[in-house]
Amino acid sequence: MASATIMRVPRYAERPDATDERQQGRYAPIRKVRLHPPMHDLAPGSQNTPTGAAPVSVHFVNNVLAAAASYIEVEPDTARDILAGLGAFLSHRLRPARFVPLSQELDHVAVYVRLEQARFPGRLEAELPASDRLPATQCVPGEVQAPLGDALGRWLGERRGPVRLALRARLDGTALEAQLDEPGDPAGTTERVRIQLRPAIAGSAA
Repeated sequence: MASATIMRVPRYAERPDATDERQQGRYAPIRKVRLHPPMHDLAPGSQNTPTGAAPVSVHFVNNVLAAAASYIEVEPDTARDILAGLGAFLSHRLRPARFVPLSQELDHVAVYVRLEQARFPGRLEAELPASDRLPATQCVPGEVQAPLGDALGRWLGERRGPVRLALRARLDGTALEAQLDEPGDPAGTTERVRIQLRPAIAGSAA
């Protein structure tokens, strides 16, 4: 997997600066997530007509609301930020059926990560590719976030310690690859998730 310019996703709450402790040469089986066309989001046989975004988990929304409520008395500004983030998250997913640039979907992923950081303070580190390093393609809202959310939610639910998510775009523009691991634990489990992308659109910008 090729290297790329990285944008570190900031947390809502303060934390010590995280350091990049990736262990070179570690490999793990790649779980491929093929969304081309994505799940049930496109009409059968069509890659040009979106019929809706990936479904939003009511459980996730309720948990974010509970996290916001827990901050109201002690950090009201943080509670407002969480609710604003949830509003942006739902707006991206619940608007009429459409395709969006991959860069816009990655902004959506960043919002999702910050919401998870609010739910799990101090436990999640995340790095996403810079928008100028993304392939010029489009996707249905949630096409990237949904599989990442499934994997990340499972990791956070099964572990009590910190979890790191690093997302990279392949140089050939065919896929995004995410790595999930436990920072500071070279012998820990690593999972890699590959999300296939649609062909790049000639003349379009990321």
